[in-house]
Amino acid sequence: MPRSDALRRWRSRPLMPSRADLGRTGDVRLAAVLLVSIVAAILPLLRVVAAGAWLAVAVAVAAAVLLVGIGLRRLRTPAVVVTLAELVTACALVTAVYFADTALLLVIPTPGTFAELPSLVAGASEQIINGVAPLIAERPLAVIAVAAIAALTVLLDHTVITARMPLLAAVALIAVWLIPALSVPAPVDLIAFIVFAAAILLLIRAETRSRERALARSVAETAAEARRGGDAEPRVRPGRAGAVLAAGLAVTAIVATVIVVPELPRPAPRVGIGTGPATTINASLELGDDLRRPTDVEVLTTRTNAPSMPYLRAATLSSFDGDVWEPDRDETTPLTPEALGPVVADPDMRVTEYQTTVSITQLSSAWLPVPGPAVRVDDLSGGWEAMPANRTVIAAGADTQGQEYVATTHVVRPTLEQIQAAGTTTEGLPDTVTQLPADMPSSIARTALDVASGAANDYDRLAALQRWFRSSEFTYSLDAPVADGFDGSGVDAIADFLEVRSGYCVHFASAFAVMARTLGMPSRIVIGYLPGTLTGRVVDGESVATVLSSQLHAWPEVYFAGIGWIPFEPTNSLGTPATYTRSAQPLPDDGGQDVPPAPAPQQTATTAPEAGQTPTPTATTGAGADSGASPLAVVLPYGAVVLGFAALVLLPALVGAVRRRWQTRAAERGDVLAAWRIVRESARDVGLRVDDADSPRALGIRLAAVPTVPAGRIEGLVAAVERTSYGAPDGARDTAAGRAAASDALAVRRGLLASVSTPRRIGAVLLPRALVRA
Repeated sequence: MPRSDALRRWRSRPLMPSRADLGRTGDVRLAAVLLVSIVAAILPLLRVVAAGAWLAVAVAVAAAVLLVGIGLRRLRTPAVVVTLAELVTACALVTAVYFADTALLLVIPTPGTFAELPSLVAGASEQIINGVAPLIAERPLAVIAVAAIAALTVLLDHTVITARMPLLAAVALIAVWLIPALSVPAPVDLIAFIVFAAAILLLIRAETRSRERALARSVAETAAEARRGGDAEPRVRPGRAGAVLAAGLAVTAIVATVIVVPELPRPAPRVGIGTGPATTINASLELGDDLRRPTDVEVLTTRTNAPSMPYLRAATLSSFDGDVWEPDRDETTPLTPEALGPVVADPDMRVTEYQTTVSITQLSSAWLPVPGPAVRVDDLSGGWEAMPANRTVIAAGADTQGQEYVATTHVVRPTLEQIQAAGTTTEGLPDTVTQLPADMPSSIARTALDVASGAANDYDRLAALQRWFRSSEFTYSLDAPVADGFDGSGVDAIADFLEVRSGYCVHFASAFAVMARTLGMPSRIVIGYLPGTLTGRVVDGESVATVLSSQLHAWPEVYFAGIGWIPFEPTNSLGTPATYTRSAQPLPDDGGQDVPPAPAPQQTATTAPEAGQTPTPTATTGAGADSGASPLAVVLPYGAVVLGFAALVLLPALVGAVRRRWQTRAAERGDVLAAWRIVRESARDVGLRVDDADSPRALGIRLAAVPTVPAGRIEGLVAAVERTSYGAPDGARDTAAGRAAASDALAVRRGLLASVSTPRRIGAVLLPRALVRA
């Protein structure tokens, strides 16, 4: 073959292998590493969903999908067909495992199969929302989990093996790996992190090696052709800088994510009764499904020096719009011995101090069950905050599970005459404790007036309501409300409840609270637990009671002047209503210690006082706020989060700049191909099409047509690349030619950036495409 023909044929060959060649190079090894990466990414999910048969099925389906992809690529099947075939395979396998009874030939979904999907999605959503990690993967959740992993496998297979974008796949895997960190706050599992990071690095390196081998094979074939034509063998050095930078980017992104994500504000855990190993607390009045669950477990035990086991309060609900009661979201302050503040009552009120020890056994919640009114809580581990306005304690990055703590309460104990004389008051209270909807059924207020008509004071009116609800006219039932078509706490449900007179604690508490408001009295609802049942055990001279998940409860409170929020128990057949002795009766010695009530300070806040307490303005808004902290100390954590996020945003630009600097130095040392890589990547950054099949000459002609690109610089650089690639091997690098090539490449890059609009130029700098397309 004439030398000129061989040279033309050589110059017409691409510098890089085609995507089709890449797809058939190392695909088995790359698929195996991808499967390992997927498993490493989903293993931390076991903190959210307990391991079981679903995990084995998910891994098997993922492996089958990857095997189908390997086989079809070996048959030179188009990429779109490969992806579609993988989707069909995943769907068939999921159908065979979970829908065989409704499928055709076990693997083909039928209309009956699709009809099951809405109920499966609803069942999985309910378990995710109401359950407690780690969830037991029942059929609905298992189907969703396996299908999601199968879809993820198809997506990653296309991204890594077909599109050859391993860093983009790494971003998706990092997102999956972070799900447990966002769902179940816990320290970073160092072993899982190391395994995952190693899998990501191995994935990037495997893809890079497949490129290098495809390039080496292409160069070898062309060299053999050149030798047959009498030409010199080409010298093409596969660059390793890309692999090193890609690995560095992966490590930096993972480390930065692990550092920054834990500092981000976390949403409060969703509350609800779960069926997993631990239950939790629902801070709303949607308790019907929770109380009807068949699983009943011990959530905590209590022991106290009080004469009887106390109710345990977790959250209060004051805002009522006619349909829904909303949990109070008042100011919080870090939980210290003084955070809850003293109990304030009139000087002639008797106040007794008791101590209650609570041991959590199977309760995972952000709301801490405490007896009321609590003045301090000791021995808690982790971060906790106090809400002084309603004397509740909430988590700040902690959890109730496994806690054992001691709550000190100061119980105001008025005599019957004192509470009858005190009367209710709205002074110093927010409007939310008295508001009623405008369109409320008139039967509610009319019934309240009828029941309380014979009473002479506020307490007697409320006591009459309480006796009426607990009388034989009402029955407690978890089924009747559902059978009659209502299961809520809105005014319509209350009206129906007053007519049917059968329901559970939500109906009794909401009806009592609303009826009290119709009588002009401030009221709210408390969510917590009933006192529990004595076990017969005694610890340190105190009897131990067990509290079950079925004893989740709701009860109303009404505010009395000089006394505070007084609880009532209208739920028929549950709990024990509070009783008050007459002043002529002797004071009982019941094991507590009487303490003087704190004097009432001048009212300065608009939040509802608790047990006569007026919250001081030192409580600051927001989780973790400290009244004595400087503004800088309050802002600094959020500033660190903002800076961390900015660092993540600027990270690709920084890595891209480092990469170009590395390539520039390599070019200045005589590696002209490194300068050419700067040009190719810069062209991609600004959105120009750069095919792997483009020869330097062909790409140079296209770039020279761009008005802002210096034509002389691009021509000189192309000539240098061709001399380097096709010249005779001399074993030495021309540093002068390399410096000139580096200068030309940077000049061409400046011209390319100047050729596009400002938004695209900023995008090219902030997110270099070379980082997601090695």
